[in-house]
Amino acid sequence: MSNSNNSSSPVFSIPRTIWILGAVSFFSNSASVVITALTPEFIIHILGSTPAVMGYIRGFSEALSYMVKLFSGVFSDWLGKRKILILIGYFCAAIAKPMFALSRGLGLYISAQLLERITNGLRDTPRDALIADCAPKQLKGDSYGIRNSCAYCGSMIGSILCFFILANCSGDSSENIRMVYMIAAIPIFIAVSLIYFGIEEPKDLVRLKNSRKGFPIKMSDARQLGGGFLYYAGVCFIFMCSRYSEAFLTLRAKEVGLSLKYIPLVLAIMYLFNAPTSKIVGSWSDRRERKIFLAFGFCMMLASCIILAFASEIWHVLVGVAIYGIHWGSTQGTFFAIVSDYSPPQIKGTSIGIFNIICCAGMCISNALMGELWTRQGAEFALLVNAGITFFAAIGIMFVKPNKEKIVGAEK
Repeated sequence: MSNSNNSSSPVFSIPRTIWILGAVSFFSNSASVVITALTPEFIIHILGSTPAVMGYIRGFSEALSYMVKLFSGVFSDWLGKRKILILIGYFCAAIAKPMFALSRGLGLYISAQLLERITNGLRDTPRDALIADCAPKQLKGDSYGIRNSCAYCGSMIGSILCFFILANCSGDSSENIRMVYMIAAIPIFIAVSLIYFGIEEPKDLVRLKNSRKGFPIKMSDARQLGGGFLYYAGVCFIFMCSRYSEAFLTLRAKEVGLSLKYIPLVLAIMYLFNAPTSKIVGSWSDRRERKIFLAFGFCMMLASCIILAFASEIWHVLVGVAIYGIHWGSTQGTFFAIVSDYSPPQIKGTSIGIFNIICCAGMCISNALMGELWTRQGAEFALLVNAGITFFAAIGIMFVKPNKEKIVGAEK
């Protein structure tokens, strides 16, 4: 299913569709990061709620997002089309941004959060499956790394622009944040245009659709993935029980004393380390065992939690945020590259969906637990609990067995 040419450089062998998906993620993330960066300020200080409520909102919305990822992946395999689901998902995300700005209470805010995260689930699995469809076998990790790096660069730019807007605005902070939320809709509509005019699906998707008769979800699909995949997904579930929303990073920075206008720069620093790590790890993971990079990423998460737990000055928080960024860049693309290694071609979307639904439970637990512990016991205790969970996941990932087909493909 590859559109690659015979150029000696891996970069020139990456299909056009993957580069366009990278550009889409760049514009989309430049808008989404604004919501994440300003969530603690908006929920806690403007809407008058608590970190526990923030944790439940983020956790429940992420859980719904991951549940939708399962069905969107299965449906895209059965339908034999991925572009239409990706397009609808990004379009609905553009509609959600003004809803945040118009929120005067938790009701509309939660509705906007649910719409944004549910449609995120609708688009993400078909998008990741489309990368697996298009990517040359020997450049799978590189392809996911490029897409993730573009996304993280967009997040970094969005964070910096958010800082400049807030720094140069005078008056009520509530209205300034609402204005930023409105502006955030613009890059999402650019992303929608890129999808509509730029993406072409591989013709082989129609052939794979014809091989899937009957009801879209089948127990035989899970059996095809094998025990190695299930063990791998189980370890990732444990890890996801410790991976909290980036909104807690900005909350920690605010607690240590960082003023509101500088809060977006916290995430800019995270993505500054995130983007290059994602590209480098994606490329290296095509030539080495991918679990090594996951283990490294898990250890970075562990270190970040410990540093943030004991942070007493702003620079301590920034170091912890930078390491958190390295953790994210080392893991996110690698997660799906390993899933793709285990998955037969006709159920790429289904396998990514199954993986996402397993991660869904972990993310829901993580954010709810983080919010409750943060409210009841404080940031230090909450972060140290997360560090303990991450430690067990780091040990477990070393026993993951790679798919033999991936090794053969790499050798070729």
